[in-house]
Amino acid sequence: MNISFYTIDDLSLGYDPKGVTGYRLSQFLCLEDALLHYRDLSASKQKALGLTDGTHVLPLVECCRLFPSDHEGEDVLASDHRMFPLWAELPEAAEAERICITELRLRYVIRGPVMVPIPPQTELPKQYQDKYLWLSHGGGDLSAIRWVYAAGRGWCSVSTMDGQKDLRPLILKYRADGLTAQGAYHALEVEPWEYDLLLSRTKERLAKNKKEENPHEKVDRT
Repeated sequence: MNISFYTIDDLSLGYDPKGVTGYRLSQFLCLEDALLHYRDLSASKQKALGLTDGTHVLPLVECCRLFPSDHEGEDVLASDHRMFPLWAELPEAAEAERICITELRLRYVIRGPVMVPIPPQTELPKQYQDKYLWLSHGGGDLSAIRWVYAAGRGWCSVSTMDGQKDLRPLILKYRADGLTAQGAYHALEVEPWEYDLLLSRTKERLAKNKKEENPHEKVDRT
């Protein structure tokens, strides 16, 4: 797969097929050159950096304002390559993401309409290793969350995660409903990455319990 890189001077201008009023896109054969050019672009604009295989693109970095009063934005990770099947197993994507995080000292990652801290590790802290999420039946992955802590605002309702028109809230913590391994209720106050790991192990446990309850159920009848 032939990988190249691109920068965009200001995403907020939108795409203009005539190239008159829209953003300006520049292309590079190596990430080092793309990073040099990205750094030269104004931090007061919604600049961006990414990679492409010629058909598909993976956003790597975007300059975003953290607060409404900010005149300049902060560089943040624009996406998590592991969330996209096309890029998840591609070493070039993982390496480009690692380099961007290191070289630009990225602290946050965009997740849909919000931003959250980049996970500092891949394992749950010891105090959560025997805990699970209390998910509402049919309520989705975020159904255990009761409150979110947004930077500059404090504890807010979960609706804050719907985002705003011109500004993605920075979500630092969740207050969520949890369970012990024995099934007792346990209130949780966790960072988003910790919630994600708890969600993964909770789903694994639910799937295991379902399998044990229906040992003779056929998964595929075709």
